[in-house]
Order: sequence, then C-alpha cells, then structure tokens
Amino acid sequence: MTPSRLFPPAVLLSALLIAAPVAGSAAPRQAAAAPAAKTGVWTYAGTGTVNTYWVETPGGGLVVIDTQRDLRHAAQAVAAVRAVGKPVRAILITHAHPDHYTGIGLFKEAFPEAPVYASASTIAAIRNDTYGYNAVTQQAAPDVTPQVFVPPDRAFDDNATLRIDGLSIVTRELGPGEAHDTTAYYLPASGDLYVGDVILNRLHGPLEESASGPWLGILDKLDAMYPNVRVVHPGHGVSGPKQPMFDDQRRYLRTCRAIAAEEIARAGFTDDAKRAAVRRINTRFRYINPTGIPDIVEDSVNGLFKEFASASMTPVR
Repeated sequence: MTPSRLFPPAVLLSALLIAAPVAGSAAPRQAAAAPAAKTGVWTYAGTGTVNTYWVETPGGGLVVIDTQRDLRHAAQAVAAVRAVGKPVRAILITHAHPDHYTGIGLFKEAFPEAPVYASASTIAAIRNDTYGYNAVTQQAAPDVTPQVFVPPDRAFDDNATLRIDGLSIVTRELGPGEAHDTTAYYLPASGDLYVGDVILNRLHGPLEESASGPWLGILDKLDAMYPNVRVVHPGHGVSGPKQPMFDDQRRYLRTCRAIAAEEIARAGFTDDAKRAAVRRINTRFRYINPTGIPDIVEDSVNGLFKEFASASMTPVR
C-alpha cells in the first residue's frame, strides 16, 4: 500500500469489561471471570484510515499493535499512547504493509525500552523491502516517510505465546491473503482478537495480492480456531463482535470474486470486462478506500483477474 492523503485525527478509547459473577450464600463459590482487555485505538476518518491499538497489561503497562502509515500520523498516535500515562512494554506488528509499520522508528524513539515483535517473514520483508513498498512510499510521500525503515527486532514462532507484563498473547501465522503474510494476536484471557487486515470492517479490501481465495480460507480458519472471540479488532474500521464482522468480510470477498468471474465469462480477460467489474463492485459496495491506493477497486479487479488466470486459483464459491 502507498501512503494516503492526510486527514485530521480522532482518538477513540473503548473499555470492554466483563462483570465477575457474585456467589450466593447457598451456591458453591465460583472464580471470577477474567476481565476483558482494556483496548485503546488511535485512528482518523476518511480515505486511508488505519488503526493503532494499545492494550493495558496486568502489570500496569501497554502493548501497542501497529504503528501507522506515515510519520505525521505516527507522531499523533505516539502522542495518544503517551497520554495514557503508562509505560509501553512492547510493540507488535501484524503484517508487512507500510500503513502498519512505517511508524516503527518514531515509536522506538518515543519508547526505546519497548521491543518490537513480528513474525520472521514480516521482519525480513520490512528489512529487505521484499515487495518494494518502502521505495514506493519514499517516492510517493518523501515528506512523511522515513529515509530508513526500522524493522521489528524480536521474532517469534507460529503459535507462540508471548508473555508481556502479565499479559498472554497467542500468535497465529495466517499465510497469504490481504497481505503476503499476516499475524493474528489473540488474548485468551479476554477473547480479544487483533487480526490486522484480514478484516476491514465495511471498507473496501485490497485484493491486489491475487489471494482472495486463500483470504476466505483464513477467515474460516480463524472462525474455527477461536470460537470464543468476544471482540475483533480490525486493521481498518471499527472494533466489534465477531459476527456479523466475519460474515460481512466473507460476503465482500465472495461478491467481488463472483462479479469478476461473471465478467470474465462474458468478455474474457479484457479491459472491457475489468471496467464492468469495477462499476459493479462500486455500485454494490458504497465503501470508502482505507488504503493509499488511488483507485482501490480498479487495483483489486486487476488482482482478481490475475488470480483467476492462474492455474492454481481457488474455485469461486
């Protein structure tokens, strides 16, 4: 993804608490339910919106998840985190798209004691600019892009459990979908799930990676693996219950895939078919663009046509 235009910030802080049951005098005493994670988020409205989360830990600190798309927004997110008044114990990165990692350097300057965690593949992609995103963003928006991208400095294995300041965080590698690879972070004590861009809550999803079929598989896997999720925190869009959020994302992907397949059947792999698919998707979903891609639907249709031209594509469903 390339940097977005700049928009005014807004700060949203939501506290999600579960009340502990009260034991009656005649009833057996029951253990109190674990409180939900207290999660804050910094975001901004309009095209290019992306979230930076922070989670309050039992030890009195914070864990930050994702660091914004450019230096200006990263600085505003840093200010929001500082305003909480608690030390940052760690920073987690969900995937190697620059709208989630560009601000790592600023966060490290602000919170130098906090390690930055990511999967080995995400660290390598950022450090080596494997997909060319660093160079593209530096060229497109040099005033708000670092000259040197700072990669995460702590890797973990798939399905590792990170224990940070009393908070247990389960990592899950998801493979290609919206990005080449994504890590989901799950808090088993509270049922909070941070999914990166596997979910874009009623926003246009970038399908440029030509992996919409595997993306649907990721949703099914997460749905099955974490049946007790209480709150889903997407990379873009508002946090909320697992349903209808998961089904909304499935519907978006399946509809876009079906439209592209129908237009290919009508006119082949042609520019005319692509234009028709773009019109139909824009008519069906009146969503905003959460990326820095100038025309996300056109870009996504190009990705779908490339995916459907592959001999190994996932069948349309």
